[in-house]
Amino acid sequence: MPRTSKANKTIAPLCNLGSYRHLVRVIFTLLAKSIRESRTISKPSLTPSKHKIAEPEMTAHVIWTLSTLPSAAPALQSSLSALERDIAALESQSSGLEPGLGWFTLLVAIGVALEIFVVIHDHRKEVNEWRVCELIPEGPSLIKLGIEIASILLVIIGVMGEFGVGLKISSINGQLRAKGAELRSKSDQLLALVTQQASDADAGAAEANRQAAEANRKSEKERLARAKIEGAVAFRSLDDKQKRDIGTALAHFGSIMAASMWFANGSTEAELFADDIAQALRFAHIHTTTVGGIMEMREGGGNWDAPIESANTGVDISSTSNPIAQGLADALFKELTNRGFDSKRKPDQKSKNNPPGPVIWVTVQARPRGPQGEYKLQAEREAKAKKQQPQSSHTAK
Repeated sequence: MPRTSKANKTIAPLCNLGSYRHLVRVIFTLLAKSIRESRTISKPSLTPSKHKIAEPEMTAHVIWTLSTLPSAAPALQSSLSALERDIAALESQSSGLEPGLGWFTLLVAIGVALEIFVVIHDHRKEVNEWRVCELIPEGPSLIKLGIEIASILLVIIGVMGEFGVGLKISSINGQLRAKGAELRSKSDQLLALVTQQASDADAGAAEANRQAAEANRKSEKERLARAKIEGAVAFRSLDDKQKRDIGTALAHFGSIMAASMWFANGSTEAELFADDIAQALRFAHIHTTTVGGIMEMREGGGNWDAPIESANTGVDISSTSNPIAQGLADALFKELTNRGFDSKRKPDQKSKNNPPGPVIWVTVQARPRGPQGEYKLQAEREAKAKKQQPQSSHTAK
């Protein structure tokens, strides 16, 4: 553009003033540019940080709360309630901040966009001053203008991208909260269902235990009834251990004693039991006869209204008047009685026909009524226990 001498004379004083103004404007431009750079760098970097910190803080808080849960049921329920309140409070804070995050990001983008207007305006002023001032050798650089506009555009694009991503994340967080609430609801339903099933299972187990106990009680009652019947009709007998124990107890009578063995003729049970007693005496090295049958008949006929005598039952034991024989008879009576077999110690036989040495007579009569042997001892123990129960309850009162 041609510049006239008149114009130079007219605006020469202004040129010096314009150079000062240009210097001041450059300084302010640099300050504004530094402020813009700090603002464009700090604001976009700060806005997403709150969003990114919220979820890790909440997750860490949830993990810490779960790690401190106690095992006791009441304390566990209290901890779960506190955990739900904390989660609800954190979600409320996060949901309240998320809408503001988008608006603040949009404001940053608008503020950065306005910088384009400032840059263009400053460039136009520089062009006008260059046109009227001879001190400025070169006009404003278009490259610098393009770089400044490009940098601002990049910041705007980044901020707007962050704004869009923030909106998307806010939407996803909303969906996550909805799914979390649905999950908690389903978990509560599942817990209630499992609790109900456990309660039903406990009730079923209690009923099964009650039925099992009732069945056991009935089975035990039936067993006792069968044992009672069996004890009332079972043959008297001595097992091998009992025979040897009796032999050991009577061993000091061995070799010098003799026993005459008899049973009530016609009773197989009496005959077998007499055989067992004879074997026990032989374990003591006592000489015994073979078991023989004897028949005893009660007098009848014309004794009208006479007392009815009891039948001979049990085991009759008698001896000669020899003290050793008497001791053996007493000892055998004790051994049989202690094992639950009804026995009678008969008077000593004082007959001239008795053998010269110490001899005892053992006569196995018919089986008595009721249990014998171990069955009788068991019945006596049960009767004693029942007799003591009322006394114990009375003492407790």
